[in-house]
Amino acid sequence: MIYRKIKALMIVFMFIAGFSAIASNVCAENEIPRISKEDAREKLDDPEVIFLDVRLGSDWRASQFKIKGAIRVDPNRIEQWSDDYDTDKTYIVYCA
Repeated sequence: MIYRKIKALMIVFMFIAGFSAIASNVCAENEIPRISKEDAREKLDDPEVIFLDVRLGSDWRASQFKIKGAIRVDPNRIEQWSDDYDTDKTYIVYCA
């Protein structure tokens, strides 16, 4: 189980740079905080941290790696879902 979490997180952070391109439409790149894979791994079981999977549907369905409990959202419709989340929580957005 731990191996799968570690493997999933490694993949997450390989592709986090890909999310920067998507997020640049919403805010400046220097406003996007970064997190190390070690810090993200520690937050997997934290109820105050929500993982958002922003892969497109076809990429998500084809992937054999998904973070358990992550919420899949459409990166092309950020304006539609971004207001639905509690601003007091921490969100880790990934595209892997």
